[in-house]
Amino acid sequence: MIMRRYTLFEDIQGLAIGSIGAATGIFLLRAAGLITGGTAGIALLLSYVTHWSFGAVFFWVNVPFYAIALFTRGWSFTLKGIISVGAVSLLTAVAQDYITITAIDPLLAAVVFGIVAGVGILGLFRHGSSLGGTSMLAVMAQERWGIKAGWVQMGMDAVIFIVALFLLPFPQVAFSFVGTFILSFVLAFNHRKDWYIAG
Repeated sequence: MIMRRYTLFEDIQGLAIGSIGAATGIFLLRAAGLITGGTAGIALLLSYVTHWSFGAVFFWVNVPFYAIALFTRGWSFTLKGIISVGAVSLLTAVAQDYITITAIDPLLAAVVFGIVAGVGILGLFRHGSSLGGTSMLAVMAQERWGIKAGWVQMGMDAVIFIVALFLLPFPQVAFSFVGTFILSFVLAFNHRKDWYIAG
């Protein structure tokens, strides 16, 4: 079977839909006071401690990782990553002006985050993008030193959750773990390179 690459329009709509899905999940996560792994988790923790905008923190936390993305994946992936991270940062910031959540069950927020953000990130992967951050460091560790990217990512996420134990109530961290587990399951089960080819 001959597989074709995505057209520019297909990439644009894929990045837009994926970014909206990821931003929606993160918005619910923040409304419930939860975290996740990766740079999104770091940005959420920093936004809780400093009361800075999550969108701004998320964008700037990712900046150092763009060099890694450029080194490991090239210009196309890096530019798409910058666009996706910028879109999620902007969408989560703008959403606060239009959506007000006065109460949300943390377990429900964690489950919906895991599914919605997982599908959004999956869409970004399929169009040659990501939400940057620690996953790029994990990929580089695997390519340069032969350390499995999954183990590196798991280790970095573990550090984020350990730090969270000192900053957030334990139930919030536990619910956060549920959401992160669901997101990881969605990606692990559905992210198959033999099912598609990204441009």
